[in-house]
Amino acid sequence: MNFNITEPESKQRLDKFLSLKLKDKTRSQIKKMIKNGLVLINNSPAKVHQFLKTKDQITILKDIETKAETTITEKEKIKIDPKIIFENNDFLIIDKPIGILVHPTDAGETGTLVDWLYQKYPELETVGEYQNRGGIIHRLDKDVSGVMMVAKNDQAYYHLKNQFKEREVKKLYLALVYGRANDDPGEINLPIGRNKDGQFVAHPRQGKEKFLANDRVAKTKYKVLEYIKDYTLLEIQILTGRTHQIRIHLSAVGHPILGDQVYKPRKKFLHFLSRRIKVVNPGRIFLHSHKLGFNDLNNNWVEFESALPKTLTDFLNDQKTK
Repeated sequence: MNFNITEPESKQRLDKFLSLKLKDKTRSQIKKMIKNGLVLINNSPAKVHQFLKTKDQITILKDIETKAETTITEKEKIKIDPKIIFENNDFLIIDKPIGILVHPTDAGETGTLVDWLYQKYPELETVGEYQNRGGIIHRLDKDVSGVMMVAKNDQAYYHLKNQFKEREVKKLYLALVYGRANDDPGEINLPIGRNKDGQFVAHPRQGKEKFLANDRVAKTKYKVLEYIKDYTLLEIQILTGRTHQIRIHLSAVGHPILGDQVYKPRKKFLHFLSRRIKVVNPGRIFLHSHKLGFNDLNNNWVEFESALPKTLTDFLNDQKTK
């Protein structure tokens, strides 16, 4: 397969250009192909971030289908098996441990939750509208644990996806945050966008308008479960599903989550009025997907729960006894 670059196509990055041409390949697969020497520019091995020039000739080697396969080898099998909470013919409810990516990013990681799903349920490779998603409709951050759903067929996939779109799915999380949250219940309604460095941040509203046109509406509700010394244990419900939404929102209102290494306090102490609260690390982010509720394919409401992991309960109990 060959592509000859015309002037309107020049100045594009190679991987982005190929993602438009190779519709059956994901960006991570394309990057693997390039790194494995399966893509040539003017008969020389290409680089992932190479920019194209007019009259460049791109060659895709004939063995693309065999060498660029995403079949998981024994070395790539994930080492931690998620616990299966519930399973029927339509969906799978799992308890995701920390340390596992849900699906590969553009870097093409292996050992993801999708890899595990393909090993255990090979038929999931054809479920849904995206490659390398394995029937997954929503996700959790790599370092966040808890309950997740996976569709096992297309009918279930679109049935469940529509409930996410209409904000009908009940998603409850547990988080331990710095300080004493005074509003109970509380609501955070700050649009989320990117700052000049590309990091996701919460922006203030300007009246009823968004701060920036590209900001996305985000809404988080919470209620106080318990005050534990200088911390507050919250039950959190998200009504939208933005990247890092809970972490960004809680940090924006002055209550960052313990153990969060991205939206963490910048100093060793947080100041709440006249009090100084020491920044501590519970060994992981104290955020856990606790409950998930939705309508099954018979339109019966079902709920599933994942208990707080022992690492976090031990940390809580230790704080109570100090």
